[in-house]
Amino acid sequence: MKRTVLTTHRGKSYLPEIALCLGPQIMGQPGSGTYADLYGRVWASTIEPDGLVHLWQATASDWQEVPIPQPPHDPRTMRHHSLAFDQSARHVLAYEIAGQIYIRQWDALTNQYVMRGPWPGVDPVVIADATVNYYVPDSDVLLFYLSSDRSKLYMRVQRELYGTAHLIQSFPNPQILDQAVSIPYQFELLGSSVSAPNDLGLVVRSDLYPVYLPLDALTTASVATPSAGNYYPVVVVRDLGTDALSTASFAVPSAGNYYPVVVVVRDLGTDALSTASFAVPSAGNYYPVVVVRDLGTDALSTASFAVPSAGNYYLVVVGHDLTQPRYNSPDTITAANIAVPSQGAYNVA
Repeated sequence: MKRTVLTTHRGKSYLPEIALCLGPQIMGQPGSGTYADLYGRVWASTIEPDGLVHLWQATASDWQEVPIPQPPHDPRTMRHHSLAFDQSARHVLAYEIAGQIYIRQWDALTNQYVMRGPWPGVDPVVIADATVNYYVPDSDVLLFYLSSDRSKLYMRVQRELYGTAHLIQSFPNPQILDQAVSIPYQFELLGSSVSAPNDLGLVVRSDLYPVYLPLDALTTASVATPSAGNYYPVVVVRDLGTDALSTASFAVPSAGNYYPVVVVVRDLGTDALSTASFAVPSAGNYYPVVVVRDLGTDALSTASFAVPSAGNYYLVVVGHDLTQPRYNSPDTITAANIAVPSQGAYNVA
């Protein structure tokens, strides 16, 4: 795809356009369904002087055309076309013709592309929100467009077969919608005001998407030994699941002090923290050390703090609370031991 590209403001022009997006390694082949399989390559669609829609995939040195069936409308009448890919690794194409919005998607039931719409409106853009939060299983393709009078912004989603128009925002003055952009855990819709078409006057940003964390087990949480200096705040947090933190250990500093060390497991479940141990510093002091277990029937089988050969314990806290009748399930702490310092003193324990 080597050619001279003309650029213009899309809201006021019918010149040929290029739409860019992220898409699959191979069209129609989702692979294992990972983000890299489905959104690891750059794709583009163009409307050429030959009157056809062309689809291109970026290679290391050029663009390679990927044949597609033509939409049912004459591409020379299309305005403001936009491109995305869905979980089937198939392209989604949206465009406007004479103030009507059309979108084409792959239908897995009929094994062919189908048309949705038309709906009255202008300036359609589509975006796959897997490119926003990098989480494919719950992703969708979102269609945005303006009302015919350009005063309202609407959204339709693929999982609803684009059947419902959701009002996103109303504007006091007519607007031009130009593009949808993925930024980390948000998307932006960008454009301008009809009264100032060359200025970026329209910016609509989504709420933050959730960050999905797998329910994998954290078998070991370890903080390695500094050769010199101090431990400053160290925090291990586990929550909202049934995962197990089997070991939380903090290695011995050869010199210096432990500063705040916190292990928090707050998960409203039945997780077990089998061991929470803090090794002996050869010199220096223990500063605040906290182990917290709460809100459930979890058992803290052992919480131990080893003997410092020199120095003091400053603050050691083991919080294990929330028993009946205030809460429904009494927790059990099998052992909470704070070892004897060979010299120095307990300050607060």
